[in-house]
Amino acid sequence: MMTNRRPGITIGNPPGYLGYEDNLYKVIGVTEKKESNEGLLYECVCKLCNGKHLRNAKHLKQKIRAKECPKYRSSNWSGLEKEERILQHLYGISKKDLETLLEHQENKCAICEKKLGEDRSKINVDHCHVTNQVRGLLCSGCNTGLGHLGDNLAGLQKAVAYLENPPFKTARAR
Repeated sequence: MMTNRRPGITIGNPPGYLGYEDNLYKVIGVTEKKESNEGLLYECVCKLCNGKHLRNAKHLKQKIRAKECPKYRSSNWSGLEKEERILQHLYGISKKDLETLLEHQENKCAICEKKLGEDRSKINVDHCHVTNQVRGLLCSGCNTGLGHLGDNLAGLQKAVAYLENPPFKTARAR
């Protein structure tokens, strides 16, 4: 015999999460609204903000927080704005440290002295890849050049020797 089903509820059985409570939510009822797949939406009191949020069975089962909640924070939330968080994570410096260094370098690349623009994406924080110590701020060209030369003195000395004594000059002399 086939059981008649209404999406989300078997006839004769109450909705699965009615009366449910955990450390995030207390389910207070089922709404008339449905999800696009006809699944039930439960009205829940949020224990973080005391507001009401609509949650489905998956949200409740997996304890997924409501993004509409004013107290919601993603799992990687640090409390810092994006630029500050990136500087801290990658280089261990603050935005204030970056501003101080930029001012010290008179808003210029530490190598070619080209003016570093207001566009922060064009400012490269140069650092030692072994110790992770910040060395200075560079334009994209100088930062890329250092990287292509091995980011070390030996690579730069070979480039200087090449410029001082290019192979074509000696090959032509033969």
